[in-house]
Amino acid sequence: MLRAFGLAASLALVSAGCGSGDGTSGTSGVSGSKPLTSLTDTEKGQLCDWMVAKFGGYGTQRTCDSPLFSYPDQAACVADSPSPSHTPNCQATVAQMEACVNSLPPCPTLLDGQNSPQCVPVGGC
Repeated sequence: MLRAFGLAASLALVSAGCGSGDGTSGTSGVSGSKPLTSLTDTEKGQLCDWMVAKFGGYGTQRTCDSPLFSYPDQAACVADSPSPSHTPNCQATVAQMEACVNSLPPCPTLLDGQNSPQCVPVGGC
């Protein structure tokens, strides 16, 4: 999900308008101790919704130079989420993903994610 989940893929973001977010809370509401690869589709959707809302929402026009999380809808984000078969080396938890997302500026780029110490744990996801 740093493509919403995988930093290597492109650090998860939405086709959203750049702004300061929508005032969403600092956590998604999914248990922070859960590994990203063990989330149910419902939990992945909840995490996706939270992440995408931080940067403007699904499918809205982005004005950033290099959008990080680009998802037209929840289904696309969930499909891009870490899983034991696609990202077997992902050891990151929900709390680590939330910390990464919260560390990013309003218009994050791949470099922002790569340079954020909070995003290091989710880099292999």
